[in-house]
Amino acid sequence: MKRIIITSCIVFFAAAMLSSCSEDDNQGPQGPAETPLKAEAGPDQTVAPFTVVTLDGSASTGPASAISYEWIITANPGNINLSSDGSQQSKATFEPKVNGIYSFTLRITSGGKFSEDQVTVTVTGALTLGGTLTETTTLVDIEQDASMPDYILSSDLIIPENVTLNFGFSGSPSITIKVTNNSGITVKAGGKLNVNSGYNHTITADTGWKGILVDGGAIYVDKSLKIDKAGASLFDGQTEAAAITFTGASPQLLKMQAVNFTNSPARDILATTWVSGANDIISSTAFSNAVPIKAPIAFVNKIGDYNQFGTYDYIHLVPSGAGTVDALPSGQYMFDYGLKYFIDGDFTAGSAITISGATILMKEGTGILPQQNLTISGSTNNRAIIKGVNGTNWKGIAFAASGQLLISHATIENAGSDVFSTGFFTSSFKAAVYFSFGNDSYLNDVTITNSGGYGVYNDSPSNNVEIQNSTFTGTTLSALSAQVDRIHTSVLGTENNFTMPAGIAAVEVRVPNSSVTPSGTWQALGGSNYYLFTGNSNPTFASGTWTLKPGVNLKFKSGKALYLQAGNFTATGTALAPITFNSEAGTAGTWAGIMAQTKVTMQFCEINNGGQIKLYKTMMTQATDLANIVFDYASGANTHVFKNNTVSGSGGYGVSVEATRQNPDVLNVANNNTIDPSPSNASGAVKIN
Repeated sequence: MKRIIITSCIVFFAAAMLSSCSEDDNQGPQGPAETPLKAEAGPDQTVAPFTVVTLDGSASTGPASAISYEWIITANPGNINLSSDGSQQSKATFEPKVNGIYSFTLRITSGGKFSEDQVTVTVTGALTLGGTLTETTTLVDIEQDASMPDYILSSDLIIPENVTLNFGFSGSPSITIKVTNNSGITVKAGGKLNVNSGYNHTITADTGWKGILVDGGAIYVDKSLKIDKAGASLFDGQTEAAAITFTGASPQLLKMQAVNFTNSPARDILATTWVSGANDIISSTAFSNAVPIKAPIAFVNKIGDYNQFGTYDYIHLVPSGAGTVDALPSGQYMFDYGLKYFIDGDFTAGSAITISGATILMKEGTGILPQQNLTISGSTNNRAIIKGVNGTNWKGIAFAASGQLLISHATIENAGSDVFSTGFFTSSFKAAVYFSFGNDSYLNDVTITNSGGYGVYNDSPSNNVEIQNSTFTGTTLSALSAQVDRIHTSVLGTENNFTMPAGIAAVEVRVPNSSVTPSGTWQALGGSNYYLFTGNSNPTFASGTWTLKPGVNLKFKSGKALYLQAGNFTATGTALAPITFNSEAGTAGTWAGIMAQTKVTMQFCEINNGGQIKLYKTMMTQATDLANIVFDYASGANTHVFKNNTVSGSGGYGVSVEATRQNPDVLNVANNNTIDPSPSNASGAVKIN
């Protein structure tokens, strides 16, 4: 293909010195033998662009003496140069690159006389493209009528290594390529398609064309380019169609600004491999398809600002799958504000993830496993949403990283369908959010609905997952499960909202051994929601400062016990918001009860259904009696505060005081306790040994 070069010079060609101005055919008196001086510019011509046109004035006549020829450009729509080889003074040539009507005047002079004639050259039609380019080529705006094509692509056009196809030049050309026969453009490795000047370029077809295949090559678009009806058929070796397809070894997307995809019968962009290029390089681009992009998950970072997606389903992102880490060379995964993404597989992220006000749709049965920071954030009016595509169930988020899990103003739906098992990480339980280890993390204003397991499962023995202002609805298991010493740093404030299925605790309290004890301040969970001490047969030992706020409800699995062993224990409820201690079963004698071996302050508490088994005063010696609460505190006198409490449903006594131990004076009328006699407390109300 010829090299196309545009110039802006207007040149006048003269075969000899110009004559002085005179009227047309100013011949004056002539001798009887002289031939009349008459200019003949030749017939008008119609040619295609990039045709070498010869202007021929050799039919002009005059005297035998020398005649001078001058070609004058009178209409020049395309900025041309006239030239001559010097041997044919009556002729001039030019190569028009722009369609239009070119007008010329031929002036001949001899002996002070001159004659003139006019000729027009009409340049029309489009240039044909196809085959393999052999050199770098610049397309130009041939046809000024925007409804007509400048070029016809009649067969596949291949841009090979070390060759660039450029659009336009400085100024404002508008290039239109019309594609026929379902042809397409292929950019091979080392080749480049470059659109960096001009405006409103178009590549289109009557019914459809293959599109652009970047097969290891590079594409750079920095000016307005309309890609119309592309992706109608497949390139050889491809299984999916798209307006632009990236394939091969490390194809390059250098820039994509102001591209307008219209009427794509398939995806607008398809990447079957890693695509190199900077972040945010797709900008101010309009997409046409319901699934505008399908690409490896790292492609998400190339989607920048001011793009228009119209009505679309989602951006389709493909991770490598379970057991394979998707890590970026640098930076973090960015899921941008207001966009929708479909993650088509398990996503193990070896780089940090930031989801800002986006909607993430997960493939059924898949999950997200970050290995660095995960930040999910939205706003009051634009929450981040993560849910199964089309309402399906998905695994959820399993966090096992050295960084932080930070989720705010977000909704997580239909997660917790299964545990994670990736070959290098396995979760123990199903949960919408499974926290294995990492730095202290938080959920703030997060809604978790319809989890197939827990809402949040904190499996870390040393790190916190703070939960504030959050809502849990329809979780199959507890909204939160955490180790007993993590509870006070997990449930902060009373702004959380728990709507639990019948018989499901809002918070599951795990007690791994006797050295892990509750402390701090525990908040009420609202309504009849409760903390359930569960997980194994270990009793709960409290040896620090532990405070229960009004309205706290504690329940215990069968055989479980609460040992208030040392430190300070305060459970002060109110008449309207009492603190309750009960068994999970809620029937008489179905948990072990409370052993008080330190100072306790208990007011407006309800202690029910204990006394299932005898508690231990030491790990070797059992208490004298079965009871809901046994006092075995020897220090001082009248130290306990035990007022306005109700004790019922014991498998033994309501209250038992070991011999020589401090009597909390529970029967003093002034203390206003209600301790049921037998049979509510099977052995009676109070036993002082």
